[in-house]
Amino acid sequence: MKTKLLAILLSVAFVVSGCQAAARQAEGTYTTGTSAGDAETLNWLIAADSASFSYAGQTLDSLASYDNDFKVHVRHAAKPIEVSPDGLVYTITIRDYLKWSDGTSVTAEDYVYTLKNLMFSDWLNYTYQSDWQEEVDGKSVFVEPKVVNATTFTITRKTVEPEFMDNALMGLTPYPKNIAQKYEGNVKAFTEAEEFNKLTYTGNLGPFKFEEWVRNDKFVVSRNPDFYLSREDKGTPFFQKYVIKLFGTPAARMAALEAGDITSSAVDPPQVAKFMKLPELNVYTTPTSGYEFLAFNMRSNGWEGLRQKEVRQAISMAISKETIVKDILLGFGEPAFSFLPKVSPWYTEEGVTKYGVGPLYNKEKSREMLVKAGYGTKKADGSFQVTGKDGKPLKLVLTTNVGNETREKMAALIKQELTDMGIEVDLKLVPFATLLGNYLRNKEPGTDQEPGFNNGPRAVSQESWDLLVLGFSTNPIAPSGQEVFFTTKGGLNAFGYFNEKMDQLFRRVKSKEALDPKARKAMYQEISAIIADEQPVDFLTFPRGIGGISKRVTGIVPGINMGWNFHTWYFQ
Repeated sequence: MKTKLLAILLSVAFVVSGCQAAARQAEGTYTTGTSAGDAETLNWLIAADSASFSYAGQTLDSLASYDNDFKVHVRHAAKPIEVSPDGLVYTITIRDYLKWSDGTSVTAEDYVYTLKNLMFSDWLNYTYQSDWQEEVDGKSVFVEPKVVNATTFTITRKTVEPEFMDNALMGLTPYPKNIAQKYEGNVKAFTEAEEFNKLTYTGNLGPFKFEEWVRNDKFVVSRNPDFYLSREDKGTPFFQKYVIKLFGTPAARMAALEAGDITSSAVDPPQVAKFMKLPELNVYTTPTSGYEFLAFNMRSNGWEGLRQKEVRQAISMAISKETIVKDILLGFGEPAFSFLPKVSPWYTEEGVTKYGVGPLYNKEKSREMLVKAGYGTKKADGSFQVTGKDGKPLKLVLTTNVGNETREKMAALIKQELTDMGIEVDLKLVPFATLLGNYLRNKEPGTDQEPGFNNGPRAVSQESWDLLVLGFSTNPIAPSGQEVFFTTKGGLNAFGYFNEKMDQLFRRVKSKEALDPKARKAMYQEISAIIADEQPVDFLTFPRGIGGISKRVTGIVPGINMGWNFHTWYFQ
């Protein structure tokens, strides 16, 4: 699942070296604080938010993970995944001592069942289905999983996909077939299944066991004494409990860190100097692959002007990314122009239009572009006045999630920038769960569709919106997974961007042609250039990760893949 490779690696602020502590005793409670919002569910297969993946991932590992240098480390896999010479068959062997909570063995059949009957099913509508599909004779078809024996299964493709292992296969986690088949075909029953929502099935598959989840307060897991990796890293994990504590505001969260009430927390840029002076804390800054962006609602319940490329370009031109980095991130970040961070081997600036910086941060030019698109008039003195097509003031709805101070500040700055343009902005701050459920999930009006993040071009969200500040993340070495946001059938294309050229490029970057690194980089260059030109979203920044952690915690080495080896952390 995406859990380990995306959410978990981003949920802990620091990375540790592989410390082998043979006789170490587990002790204490590690508490991390967050004000980013609660998870939606612990039933990870129906989740789309990083908090849900982060929570569930404390009790479930995946087949493999990355360290700071993107080196692969096997987890549930017994050995590195084998790939046939023609690149079409992947052979996965799992450890033979993985157990479900009832004591039965985790088998290859569980993995194959999870893929075929759950992730590939029509009834469940798994968000990341496209990771497991390929284009054959003009049609999207699923890869073919097959059981070989109790601990071995294969995945067979008809086409070569250079990033399939990094982007999909390494993150795979199974459901127990004997439980899941009771709910098969029934979305409501599967969604509400107690075993999945209380993680009672997870056995020895993760470092911790679920203990308690108090909504909007805390998520608590306790040390798993049977953790499968304890055979190698004896005694791990070294914390008796791990707690994710939710705070209503960043100020409350950082006050708790300063008081020593929690072990670690993100530190907001204005507080870095203060926290660096505290003798009991270490403060680290690290690169990230997460980006903040302004989404444009191109669906029919958004302002119709947003369906014009020139209008989106004009709005992006009116928003200063350098001001966001300087005044909100206080220099702890850099402007973003695509989904590729600079740490990615596929990063490029060639042909990428940089709206919002330098000469392309220009409000007067922005007004002119909007007037040319039919939204305003040119006045007698040669200046431009922005209005709706009816000549009345142009009013837009801008939304983001409450409790994320950085996004709230970004939204406030965007509102001010657009107000200066003559656009009235109604800023709505809503709980994260509301943002996902009412503003991003959509369905076709008048149908019995289950709301999803992309139910086709005619689907709309429950609440109307125009602009939305949010954050996604990229797998730096396998960024083709971004297709879920920017392709016609992408499972997280909530904002309604449909471009056949983009669909074709993402198909090519997942083809045999892309085995050539130069060819793949050229494809990402073209993808980046098109997205930067068409502006389906206005990429704002790649913030740096900033976090404080108690000096009692030993072995910390900062790096981009934060938390990949968290089970070896310990209190000194």
